[in-house]
Amino acid sequence: MDWKAEAYHLLSRLVAIPSINPGEQSDYGVEYGEKEAGDYLFDYLQQQMPYMKVEKKEVLPDRNNIIAAYHRGENFPTILLETHLDTVDVQGMEIDPFQLVEKDGKWYGRGANDAKGQITAMLLGLQKAFHEEGGELPLNILFAATADEEHRHRGVDALVEDDNLKADLAIVGEPTELKAGAFHKGSIRFKVTSRGINAHSSTPWEGENAIDKMADVIQILKSTVREEVEEVTHPFCGKSAISQNLIHGGEQVNIIPGECTIHVDRRLNPQEDWQSAYAHIKDTVHKELAEETSRDITWHQPYLIDPPLSNDLNGASLMKLKDIMKNRDSDFDYIGLQFGCDASKIAPKNIPTVVFGPGSIRQAHTTDEWIDPAELIEAINIYAQIFRNFSEEAGGNNE
Repeated sequence: MDWKAEAYHLLSRLVAIPSINPGEQSDYGVEYGEKEAGDYLFDYLQQQMPYMKVEKKEVLPDRNNIIAAYHRGENFPTILLETHLDTVDVQGMEIDPFQLVEKDGKWYGRGANDAKGQITAMLLGLQKAFHEEGGELPLNILFAATADEEHRHRGVDALVEDDNLKADLAIVGEPTELKAGAFHKGSIRFKVTSRGINAHSSTPWEGENAIDKMADVIQILKSTVREEVEEVTHPFCGKSAISQNLIHGGEQVNIIPGECTIHVDRRLNPQEDWQSAYAHIKDTVHKELAEETSRDITWHQPYLIDPPLSNDLNGASLMKLKDIMKNRDSDFDYIGLQFGCDASKIAPKNIPTVVFGPGSIRQAHTTDEWIDPAELIEAINIYAQIFRNFSEEAGGNNE
């Protein structure tokens, strides 16, 4: 089997189908939403992998999770494979986003790296393992291609709502340069609003400038709060982080602004909880602000809560996976990741969960997104080895 040719064929078909996350849009065109990409993947699984039972599960109107399962038996371990169908937008891209193009040893296209390349690696790794094992695998497989990872992770949320979801190990497909992330940061995102009083700019003393008040808040966030946040460290993930990345205020240049809003992004290390982190930011700003200014500041509850990922590295499943990976790379060890993903929503189901895949996060969401095909082929080989050997390493009862 020419796995490179197979990979190019599958990935080119997936890239050619737009599946841009629509965010909060409810009325959008065909380039947005995961429906068509999910429909193609559903048909592909039915035709090319008939040993998998496939179903669509609606998450949002016309936006489905695609679930496929291979059941060998109750006495065999189960691996959950999860990645996502949606991509970020294509505005400003320097390449044709919906045509997979090979150039200078790279495959270019939106989603080639994040995360349609991950779908390709997982499914062809499965096919390779089935081929090498003579049509039967020594474990159960649950594959989930989910919706809405790039916005509010509602696809994986729907997946883990199933009380029957159980697995001995979960692998979440993201570009990690073929390293296995057992830890990753989480985040909260929230708004802060300052209130002022409108006045004509010729007599600014008759009003109260909301932007000036917000400037005081930002100064505290970028100094005291940031210093304290960055003192929180994790041995795998490094420093925690905070930044204010969106701002809106004012109506026009000759009016003293009556309102200003910023959006704050706080990155959480695995040992942190979002409630304490959020309270610390509010309390620190409140203590340093002038009392009359503090009264005019509104702290909005987070509109995104994305927990960090943590694992027990001495747990049986992660030790088994490590043994398999060390057979390919004697220097293998688990790492921590700076970015967040669906893994932290799966782990609370008491499923040891790692993040793994070809490609680099530095190429994700870029104007010329690409993946190294050699790395993609290596990922296929690694997945095949995991599927063939996990049960043996697990010492399961395969009778």
